[in-house]
Order: sequence, then C-alpha cells, then structure tokens
Amino acid sequence: MPRIRLSALVLCLLFSAVRVHADAVADLAKYSIFPQVDLSSLSKGKIIALRGPALSFPRDLTVQSVYLVHAPLASALDMHKNWDAGRHPELKVYLHHDFSNHPTMADFALPIPDNATVRKLANATEKLPPLGELQLSKAEAAQYKASGSGAFPQGVRDFWSQILFKRASAFAQHGLSRQPPYDTAGDGAHTGDEISRLLKEQPKVRAAFHSIIDRSPLGGGSGSLPLAPYWELFDADNMGAFSLGAECSTLSSDSAQLLDLQYYASGGYYAYVTLYQLWPVTVDGKAATLVWRVDLLSTLSVADLGPFDRMGSGAAMSKEIQRIISYFQKDTGR
Repeated sequence: MPRIRLSALVLCLLFSAVRVHADAVADLAKYSIFPQVDLSSLSKGKIIALRGPALSFPRDLTVQSVYLVHAPLASALDMHKNWDAGRHPELKVYLHHDFSNHPTMADFALPIPDNATVRKLANATEKLPPLGELQLSKAEAAQYKASGSGAFPQGVRDFWSQILFKRASAFAQHGLSRQPPYDTAGDGAHTGDEISRLLKEQPKVRAAFHSIIDRSPLGGGSGSLPLAPYWELFDADNMGAFSLGAECSTLSSDSAQLLDLQYYASGGYYAYVTLYQLWPVTVDGKAATLVWRVDLLSTLSVADLGPFDRMGSGAAMSKEIQRIISYFQKDTGR
C-alpha cells in the first residue's frame, strides 16, 4: 500500500485536532487495506469496516476495521480484553465464562439458558452419532449417551461438558496440534491447518502481527505469552453453538497488540482469529488510541458460494463487525 501523503495545509488542519504517532500512520498504510483514513471522522465515532482481499480457499473470509477509542493506550487495551458482548442481547452471546490454563470439569458445568436456539442444539445433539449440523469428529460424536429429559437433557449437558473440557485441556497443553478434526467437511478439517492457511493468505497481516503470532499458539505449541482462555454459548445461524477461545496481548510504550483466537466451535465456523493493533494518539489535547482490527474466518457456510455471493457474505460480515464495534464504543464511553 502507498504511504499517506498529505499537503502542508491538510496536515496543519488535521493535527490541530488530532496528533498521531508517526509510526501509526505509516504502519496502517503499509500493512492494512486502508491507505489513508480521516482521523477527524474517527475521533467523532466513525467506524470503517471493509471486506479484506479475496482469499483463494472457498471457506475463508477476512474483514478489516479501523476506529478510535477515547482512552490512553493501556486503558484501551484493557477495555478490549474485558468487554462483555453478553451485555447486549442483540448480539446473542448467551454465556461467556473465563477459566484458567488448568481447566476442570466444573468450568463447563454452568447452567444453560433455555431458548429456542439452545433447544435446537439439544435436539441436534440427541440425533448423534450422525453429525448432522454439528461440528465434531466422528469419534467425539460416538461418545454421546442419551439420558434425562427436558429442554437441555442431562445427557446433552454431560456430553458437551466433556467435549469442551477435553478440547480445552488439549489446547492448554499442546496448542492447536492435538485438536480433533472437524469431520463435517468431506475430507475433514483441522483447526491448525485452517488458521495457518488464513495467515499464509494474508502476508501483510502476518508481517504486521508476527511478534504476537510467533509467541502465541498460532506460532506452534502453547506459545510463550500468558493466555486467558474462555468458552461461550452463542447463536450460530439460529442454532445454539459452543465455542472455545483464548486471548493474549502485548504492550509497549508506543503500541499494543491483542489476539483473540477461537479455535473450536460446534457450529458457525471452524476457526476465527481476531487481531488488534493499537497505537497512541492525541485528540483535542487528550490521550486516545487508534485501533486496526483484522478478522480472519474459516466457515463451511460460504464454501459453495459463487464469487458474487461470497462478496455479499463479506459485506454482511463487515456490517456485523461494525455493529459489534459500535456497541463496544458505547460501553466504553466513545
């Protein structure tokens, strides 16, 4: 991408309201799909989210976003790490639970809410071992044993607690290498392979985030950065789905990076990686933070779509991410 070039007059007008760390402008232009942005508009709450470059593999999508947080760098990083999407029912995250890097079965024994999408998940589970709409390995599906009754029977509850516990334990010890495959796809799919391909197809993104990638499970093994693991229950295409994820971050005086890795989901996607680059800026004499967000997604739902439909899916994903960021900004005092 060409570096941003502004006339002396534009620079004068721009920096009267917004002062940007020089590296932020250069790095954003060099690594992102945004050769230049209107920082004054961002300071008023504008969010830009666009579909990233077309990827060669049929189930891959990427979106990049840029926005401003009216808080100093370290505070903005903490806001991203601690934000709870579950505060907004519209986002349909029904449960979020953080746990340690030494998970126990108790971490996955929380009460499950009763709604139509969660009941649909229970119904699909009771039909196992045929996988149907559920994303599991065939060996995992064969472990289901029916018991109990009600909207979310005890057998369904026990089955998913075991699946999440075993996958989370394997991730804590070995990173992505020991995750069971998704046998939903005809030839199977492995989370590590999905993520490696997503990053390989985005060389500029890989270069921009090489430090946090290399020190995280994305770089192999369990990584050297401290991880904050979690699991969620959410709506995926009108059916409840469980997911497993982990966050890690780095912070220096002039930038910060955050990685949110969702390495398992029972529906909706195979892998979802969100990367954040944060730079300190000054807006109207106050400390603020410029944020570049990159979403990388592998999902079977777009695998059979034609080019135009894939573009439409990318646009829909961009709008949804823009909506999520708008809730974040409201919660954190835009």
